[in-house]
Amino acid sequence: MSEFCFLGVNGSIQELHGGNTSLLIRGIEGCLCADLSCNLAAVIEAEPDVVVLTHEHIDHVYGLPSFLHQSWLKGRKKPLKILVPTRMEAIPEEMIGLFRLREKKGIFDITVSDEKVLYVGSLRVETFVTDHTQTSIGLIVEEGEKRLVFTSDTKPGLSLPRADVLIHEASGLSIEEETLVKKGHSSGVDAGMAARETGAGKLYLCHLPEEGKYKVLKDAQRAFPQTEIPKLLKWYRV
Repeated sequence: MSEFCFLGVNGSIQELHGGNTSLLIRGIEGCLCADLSCNLAAVIEAEPDVVVLTHEHIDHVYGLPSFLHQSWLKGRKKPLKILVPTRMEAIPEEMIGLFRLREKKGIFDITVSDEKVLYVGSLRVETFVTDHTQTSIGLIVEEGEKRLVFTSDTKPGLSLPRADVLIHEASGLSIEEETLVKKGHSSGVDAGMAARETGAGKLYLCHLPEEGKYKVLKDAQRAFPQTEIPKLLKWYRV
C-alpha cells in the first residue's frame, strides 16, 4: 500500500515552522517527490527515483539544485529522472547548467523527461493537465487498486478521476473566489466539492495561505467533512 508524506503545505509564502507545498510518495517499491522546496534532508534520505516538477513557479522548483548537490555530497549513485510538463524541460536544465552539476566528479545520472505515464517501482504515475499555467500538471499515482490524485495548483472545475485520497490546493476562502480564480487557484470549498465528485475517502489540503489556514479548513469541511491539513513529515497511507 502506497504512502505519502508532506514536506510543506504552504503556498508562495513560507512560515517559521512550515514550508512550500511538496510531498514524497512511496510504494512497496519506488519513491517519487512531487515538487521540491523545503525539508530537503527528508527527500535526500528517501532517495526518490523520480522528482516531478508540476509547473514553473519558484515555490515549486527552487529546491532542485540544492537537492541534486546535497545528494551528490551524500554519495548518491542511483540515477534520477526529473519529470516536467512538456515545454518546461529548459528550466531544470538551466538550473543544472548554472551550478555545473553534471560536471561534479562521479555525480549520478540525471535525465529530464516529459513522459505522460511512467512506472516508479510498483507505482504507476500518470500526469494530467491542470488549469494554472500554460504547462501545469497534476498527478495520478496508483498501486494496485489504490489511487492518489494530487492537483498541485489549479483553478476549480477540473474533471478529476476517481480517487481514494485527493490532495487538492486550497489557497483561500470561498468569499475570495473571484480573486483566487484570476490567479489560477482554488478555495477550500472548491477542494471539498472536488473530493465529493471523485468519491475520495479523504481530502488533504495544501498550498494554504500564510494566515487563516484553519478558516480554509472549516470552509472545506462544510463541503467535505473528511478533510484534513496534513502534519509535516508524517507518513499517511492511501
